[in-house]
Amino acid sequence: MDGLRSWFCFRPRVPKRPTAPLEAIVPDVAVGVRAAIATLVPFYFASAGMAHGLSWTALGGWFGTLVDPGGSRATRLRVLLTFTLGGTACLALSEISARSSAFAVVLITVAAFGGSLLRRIGGPLTSLGVNLAILTEIGSARASGTPVTDGLFFAAGAAWATMLSTVVWPVWTHLPVRRAVGAVYSEIAAYAADLADCIDEERPCFDPRFSEIARRDRRRIRDAIEDARAMAVAIRARRDGESRLGSNLRVLLGLAESQFPLLVTLGDELEERAPAERADIAEVLAQVHREAAETQRGLLTRVIASPRAKRATLPRAPSVPPFSHPIKHILARLSHASKLAFTLAFAIDTPLDTFDEISAARPLRDAVKALKNTLSQVRDACAPSSPAFRYALRVAGAVCFAAIVGRQISPMHSQWVTVSTFVVLQPYPGATWTRAAERVLGTTLGSLVAVVISMTIKSPPLLLVVMAPLSVAAVTMRPRSYPLFTFFLTPVFVVIATHTPGDWHVAAARVGDTFAGGAIAIIAALAIFPSWEHTRLADVLATMLEAVSRFAHLVLGPLGRPPERSSARRNAVYASRRSTGIALSEAEASLERLLAEPTHKGPEAANAMQLVTYARRLAGALTTLETYVQTAPSIAVTEQATPATAQILEYIDRVLARAELFANGTRSAEPSEEAPEVPESLDPHARALVERVLAHAALIATLASREDGEVADTT
Repeated sequence: MDGLRSWFCFRPRVPKRPTAPLEAIVPDVAVGVRAAIATLVPFYFASAGMAHGLSWTALGGWFGTLVDPGGSRATRLRVLLTFTLGGTACLALSEISARSSAFAVVLITVAAFGGSLLRRIGGPLTSLGVNLAILTEIGSARASGTPVTDGLFFAAGAAWATMLSTVVWPVWTHLPVRRAVGAVYSEIAAYAADLADCIDEERPCFDPRFSEIARRDRRRIRDAIEDARAMAVAIRARRDGESRLGSNLRVLLGLAESQFPLLVTLGDELEERAPAERADIAEVLAQVHREAAETQRGLLTRVIASPRAKRATLPRAPSVPPFSHPIKHILARLSHASKLAFTLAFAIDTPLDTFDEISAARPLRDAVKALKNTLSQVRDACAPSSPAFRYALRVAGAVCFAAIVGRQISPMHSQWVTVSTFVVLQPYPGATWTRAAERVLGTTLGSLVAVVISMTIKSPPLLLVVMAPLSVAAVTMRPRSYPLFTFFLTPVFVVIATHTPGDWHVAAARVGDTFAGGAIAIIAALAIFPSWEHTRLADVLATMLEAVSRFAHLVLGPLGRPPERSSARRNAVYASRRSTGIALSEAEASLERLLAEPTHKGPEAANAMQLVTYARRLAGALTTLETYVQTAPSIAVTEQATPATAQILEYIDRVLARAELFANGTRSAEPSEEAPEVPESLDPHARALVERVLAHAALIATLASREDGEVADTT
């Protein structure tokens, strides 16, 4: 009932969670139209009998659209030219290999192995590796007498897509970063709205709703920030020098990152306060929600230069009395950061000479660092003991078997079996089950549409008119819904593969081949180096607990002494807080994969879920303490607190070590101990914050003391 109420209740002060504006989908529709032009124009001429090789040109246009990474023209040109050259070579070589079944199977296996390794690395390499592997599988389906000519036709299509992408119709080159940063502000607005809901509903102290919001919204914000950071780094390295737009986008991302810990602090403060004492927080939350939603809207607008930009001026930092309650500092800082972001979003094309919240960009250094990171990821992925290497072996073995089976059950379209196996097989069994179901469902329904189109439409121009919106819809749905992407894509390629109008056998073969490929992928996920989540969960939880422990030492270690205000200290706190947030998110993702597996253990999942919840609450309490101490340094300055702080840290270390043993399925032989006393010499507010940290640590200690097999209370 609480969940339903949060969705449908009327909020007089804070509106409901913002929905993505229409502008968010417009660029994807534009890319879909561009894909239709790149694919269907050469297909029309091929269907008209001008040249059979134009079918490869249509395929080159389609793949060229999918590989397009977005961003600047230079980035697109570099990636697309690499794909054009690599795709031409792969297609020609695969068609030559098709003359020998053994050679073709070996080539497909090698391509699947390499594409799977690149898929785990991320970035543009993922798209290049996956699409080159799929293209190799398509070319190896049957031999051709003109492999070089077919490769040149394909290169013409890829070049056609490259010209559309980089010269004729770039489709808003700065969209990736703007959308990524806008997604961060969307999640911030949602978090503020959910916290405001708790105020409107007068939730009591320590209501379970606070824990639910903390678990869900904080993870979403952290994931959105990480996505935006990765995108910003990729785009920043695209050129020498720095653009005004790129600089301001990173300033907005820095503002979002500065608001995140402040909102975490307010969330914990709300949980501690009685409903009658939350009015000051409610007012700021309402402001943050409105301005974050407007900031997202400003980032997604199609016009870079806003009429409001000339009138916009950056607000001054608020002045707070030096001896006011620390919450006043938090509210003032959050309000100021929110106003800055809102103002800058509608003046994003204006210069900002100086800004304290974000450091100056160093494009060359960042480009070199990004290259080193990529090479390090490739090296780590190639290690025989790495999960990426084992996943690549699993995919290679499955695709090899699929290639052999496909040549037996579907000689005319064996590539559909191998491609289905390749795209369905995911790193984890649960994800593979889901992807197989989505692809089979989308392919089956799409094939029915293809039969109707093929039996009712005979004219090539009319066929082009019908297939164009399907292509547009497929590209538009690709980042949003895999079943819909498959549903809209299937009729296009089934119709292209149908040589005789009204022939329904091609659609039936597509469905059967997809079923076969999905079944092979599922069998491979279960039989070849099965990557079951319950075997990795303990390690993931241990990494999470270690990150929380390091953060605790960084926050509690200097307690009792004047806090260090250096940039090195701020950077260390930020890095530790970020790594803790990432570790918590990875633990929750591991739990989700565990629950998706058909053989997951109920007690193990329930206890792990409770452990992650308590660890997140402990990390949130540490964030609150660190924010207060940095905002009002005088509250933690007392020499008498130093010895007690060492005892507190030792207690937290022992609790987390016991929790790590609990996560591994064992129990510590040492009896549970009481939490140490917080020194009374601390400022009352600092003392309350440390007691909150110890309270969350005590919850972890209680959980880790349960008997084996005893299920945690997840209510």
